[in-house]
Amino acid sequence: MEKRAVLFPGIGYHCDKPLLYYCGKLLQDEGYQVIKLKYVLPDLDIKNNHDQRMVLFEEACLQVQAQLCQYDLNDAQELIFVGKSIGCYVAAKQRVQTYKKAKLLLLTPLIETLTMNIDGAVIFSGLEDPWVNPAILRQKAQEQDVKLIQPHGNHSLEVKGNYHGNLKRIEEVLDALKEMM
Repeated sequence: MEKRAVLFPGIGYHCDKPLLYYCGKLLQDEGYQVIKLKYVLPDLDIKNNHDQRMVLFEEACLQVQAQLCQYDLNDAQELIFVGKSIGCYVAAKQRVQTYKKAKLLLLTPLIETLTMNIDGAVIFSGLEDPWVNPAILRQKAQEQDVKLIQPHGNHSLEVKGNYHGNLKRIEEVLDALKEMM
């Protein structure tokens, strides 16, 4: 059985950072071929600028399409996309446009991700994430069929100085991913 998974990183949060690294390890252990994506993106001020964020998202989407065309993802019997930050938007857009059967695990998505059909997705977003308003995210998530998990944590789902809690949040992400398989 062909099982494939794609890791969609964020800006500065590549596939060797804890959340994506351990997701990739779990997926490999479960027999998935894991594809780790990379982007080369312009340095834009995207935090409070929706238009600049969209430019960045679209550039990342173009680069991802060029990378994914090397794989027969639609032939896979199981397909999971794991996105982090801007990678959530890119993963969701790929599912909407091309890979309809992909399951989505979205780690700290930006709010634009929820403008697409992400039904069935599992979302983790820290309550102290400065990139998204937790109440607005909760409202948008309620409009779709998604599972939203909002632990304490920043944009990396971490709380400064709480190492055991940070490891526990990684474990919670891995438990949710295991449940998706």
